[in-house]
Amino acid sequence: MAEMRKHSERGPVGDQVAENLARLRRETTAELAAAVTKLGVPMTASTITKIETQKRRITVDELVALAAALGVSPVTLMLPPEGDQTETVRLAERLTVPGWREAWRWMHGLTPLVARKRVPVSGLSWLATNRPYVTEEELAKIMFAAPATIAVEVLEEEVDDGPGS
Repeated sequence: MAEMRKHSERGPVGDQVAENLARLRRETTAELAAAVTKLGVPMTASTITKIETQKRRITVDELVALAAALGVSPVTLMLPPEGDQTETVRLAERLTVPGWREAWRWMHGLTPLVARKRVPVSGLSWLATNRPYVTEEELAKIMFAAPATIAVEVLEEEVDDGPGS
């Protein structure tokens, strides 16, 4: 069995963020750091270099500010830019999505993933929860075309949460 990471170690999405940040950055680290700092998230050029070289983890606030400064959505930093349906995307140590497109669709709130048997997933309620900007009228139009549920590979056994779970 694979050894579990400590919570402070970077995972596969963190590795992808580092790679995508280096690929998408079109200005110096100092210029990007200044742009991020102007958004209210203090950052230095050294911080960006450390994130790109995987020597430093990125916080959620930094991810959002970097995405805004780069002119992309946060998910663009988090997922591989290219892929195909035969390629799995690892989102966590024990969580993979069977297909690059499905990973992007889930991150955009278009398709649910089923990672736990005990977490019910219903098409319309899932859409309403994950796309709160969609109006009731739009949901009614979607009703008969609700997306299919994508089952993901979960490499962990179900955990018994104790009595009453």
